Amino acid sequence: MSPSALPSALSSAAERGPGPQGRVSSQAPEDKAAPAIGEYTRSLLVGFLHDARSTLNVSTLATGVDSRTQAAVLATDWHIHTAGEARGTLAWLLEEGHRALYPQVCRILFSVPRAAREREIVLLDDRFDPVRLARCIDNLERAMPDLRASRLLGSRVDLARGVLAWDMSRAIHVARAAYDCGMQTEAQAWAVIEQAASQVFAQMASWQEVAVSHLLGRAMWAGPGAGLQRQLAFVRHCLDDSDSPMRGVRYHAARSGV
Repeated sequence: MSPSALPSALSSAAERGPGPQGRVSSQAPEDKAAPAIGEYTRSLLVGFLHDARSTLNVSTLATGVDSRTQAAVLATDWHIHTAGEARGTLAWLLEEGHRALYPQVCRILFSVPRAAREREIVLLDDRFDPVRLARCIDNLERAMPDLRASRLLGSRVDLARGVLAWDMSRAIHVARAAYDCGMQTEAQAWAVIEQAASQVFAQMASWQEVAVSHLLGRAMWAGPGAGLQRQLAFVRHCLDDSDSPMRGVRYHAARSGV
């Protein structure tokens, strides 16, 4: 399938972009085979982590959630009310997201003395909202004990994986929700999903690495608490339980062929 065009030009203030965060067919694109377990399910599973619902359909584009509910999710969580707003948010997630923010969060958190953090944040105010940057640093710092206790995050190598999976999982989540309520066509939604999944498969070698990358983004954005605990439990289910879709779909890193 030829990916449909997405906006490529983002504003120079994209790092300050969206906050915390289509009905043609529910099948895979017609010009490709649509196996229930295979390439398309593997791509949809990248978004499975963000939805954090074991009942979510991962064999077809349609999630099974009614359009009114999906429209409310997009409006409340993403400030998306139109197809144009959906395209803009998806372009931001695919091209930038929180991937620009995360390295600065880690650098300041782990390399800058606490007394010098405020000055360091101010020096970056031409690129990042200083309030948001400070909040993300604080969130990740407070979430680190829970992440380490989960034994999913074990080293600086894990931290260095970045938050690509966080951004791409959210892109797939938004694309499917937008499809469900008519803001994305089938072709548009699959183009987003394939672009998002291909970035993940090109940079990560296992579902575990994908899960850690997603958790880091979630922790940076929302901090510790009941929400993070639920996400940690869901990730454990995805990676360990025999009835998890991730256990039934072999991970294929791009170097091995997706």
